[in-house]
Amino acid sequence: MTKENIIFNRNHYVSGSKGTFTYKLPTSVKFENAEVGVQSIAVYNSTFNIESSRGNNTITVRWVADTTVDYTFTIPDGYYSYSDLNYFLQQQMIIADLYVTNSSGDYVYFVEILTNATRYAAQLNSYALPDSSTASTLSYTKPAGASWDWPTTSSTPQIIINAAFGSLIGFEAGTFPSSVSATNVQQLSSITPTISPVSSYILGCNLVNATMSIPSSTFFSLPLTASYGALITLQSQSVNYVTVMPGLFNEITLQLYDQSFEFLNLQDTDIVIVLSIVITK
Repeated sequence: MTKENIIFNRNHYVSGSKGTFTYKLPTSVKFENAEVGVQSIAVYNSTFNIESSRGNNTITVRWVADTTVDYTFTIPDGYYSYSDLNYFLQQQMIIADLYVTNSSGDYVYFVEILTNATRYAAQLNSYALPDSSTASTLSYTKPAGASWDWPTTSSTPQIIINAAFGSLIGFEAGTFPSSVSATNVQQLSSITPTISPVSSYILGCNLVNATMSIPSSTFFSLPLTASYGALITLQSQSVNYVTVMPGLFNEITLQLYDQSFEFLNLQDTDIVIVLSIVITK
């Protein structure tokens, strides 16, 4: 029996791919009676939770004033917490002049995305935009560039989300609140939020053809035990080997997936993965 270790690092990353690493063997190798497993792995938690490819990067605010106008905001690809999302939304509201200032010059916003840790939920808040009389009493001032005027009656803006974005914050696709209200509205997630949609890295290898797996190349799973941007390491005390399909190979390819077997768009490809290959003579 012989044992070989193959070390993958950032130099083996296939440029422009989504989580593909290819190791060119010095010479073609014919595998028979061989097994492969992961000896150790070090990889950064570097996958975005919001990406255009996931379709979860837009949110629409229906601004209900003297007229009703929908504003759709596109979120740049990145990793966002709830507070980050709320900050982005406020930033877009400023750009679109969808805010007011009070007597102290502070900005007042009328929609919010917050966490409600006690309820294990996200929370959408819609605050009623006042009529002109109430706005005067509150000493509210519209921004100079505002294209809207005060509503005839106090009216809440509405937040429109698609299913992909809704899954991040625990809401089904829809409009929130479902109808315009004259008073403030708070709504909690109706499903479990998944602000971090990637919970595990799954490895596939071209040496493997597991007839009971889909994809058939998958052979190893690494749970994301570190926060975003942190290094995840695993040293196998006992390597779990799987059978290598017989054949002639001139390269070994690793493919990284998420737990749903979607290709991973790694932002940091500085990895070290040690494959252990055992050949029985």
